[in-house]
Amino acid sequence: MPRNVMVTTCGTSLLTNAARDDAQRKLLREIANAGESDLTTEQRSVVDALADVCRQRLEQSDLPTARRLSAEINGLMGFYNNQPAGGKGDTHYLLHTDTYVGEAAAKLIQEYLEQQAQLRPELLAVKNLRTDTLENFHAGLGEIIRWCQENLPAQRQAGAHLVFNLSGGFKSIQGWMQTLGMFYADEMIYIFEDQKELLRIPRVPVNIDAASAEQIKRRLPLFRRLAAATTVKASELPADIAEVFVYRLGDEVELSPWGKLVWEQVKGDLYASALLEPPDERIVYSDKFRRAAAGRTRDEFAMLNERLDDFAAYLRSKGQNNPRRLDAKPFKGKAPPPSTHEFDAWAKRPAWRVFFHDEGGKKILDDLREGMH
Repeated sequence: MPRNVMVTTCGTSLLTNAARDDAQRKLLREIANAGESDLTTEQRSVVDALADVCRQRLEQSDLPTARRLSAEINGLMGFYNNQPAGGKGDTHYLLHTDTYVGEAAAKLIQEYLEQQAQLRPELLAVKNLRTDTLENFHAGLGEIIRWCQENLPAQRQAGAHLVFNLSGGFKSIQGWMQTLGMFYADEMIYIFEDQKELLRIPRVPVNIDAASAEQIKRRLPLFRRLAAATTVKASELPADIAEVFVYRLGDEVELSPWGKLVWEQVKGDLYASALLEPPDERIVYSDKFRRAAAGRTRDEFAMLNERLDDFAAYLRSKGQNNPRRLDAKPFKGKAPPPSTHEFDAWAKRPAWRVFFHDEGGKKILDDLREGMH
């Protein structure tokens, strides 16, 4: 049986249930979206004291009691039929909000699983996953989608069984996690309230409809800009772009969580199919570059198109955004004319690089070849 990869959504009910009075419960609600730097010393002390109470309760609890104290633990122990030793070889992620109370609650669950169940869960703090503003909430959902796409498909391909444990966590993200589960998980599990019976929902294969995929293909340069986390003026948005794909921020638009999800599902095949047209009007392909890029493998096309996205972001940032995977820089030594600069196309052996030069503000991509040193 393949090993399991478990993604558990974590809430803060463990701390809330330990509050001794309404004043403490009210405080937890008030600081639900606050990071550590946003809290006063007194507020942090209250949270830390509640965490100590919860820690002691869990340490002194037998398994049935621990399951009653934590919905997250309840779901996991239900999955393992109260035999957590069966999950020692599994991979566990505890997904929690990027807040002080969210991290405190997730750490308690992590400590219990490490000490009492001999599991090795990894905390996964989702940047901006807060409900104080719709903008933060959408950004947080986008981070979850990005993490899922970057981590889970490869683990499934390696033979892992992917499980979303949605027994705990905030209601505000549960609907989205159920949707993501249809794309990224093999099954989702729930245990309601203090029940013990596990509800298992197998994956129902979901395909992006052809019309959505075609719209992205037709407006590919725009979607590449939006996917690069750049905002676009609402006036630039073509009338045929479905509203569900974008979220409006005043006179600007960005990809909505659904837009990001659809993009990630469509992007893989698009990027691996061929050399795509430049993602920025300042990037120009020479005929020699096009010939060198022809006939690449699907993996090489995908990596090259990703680097071109990075190069476009590099240009928009005026050279400030230069990730290591791109490594744009002046050519060292004797450059192959007319090139003066280079950046990485892919790092797999043998590593290949793109050579380019500036011409009237345009970046002319001259060639693609194995790196010269």
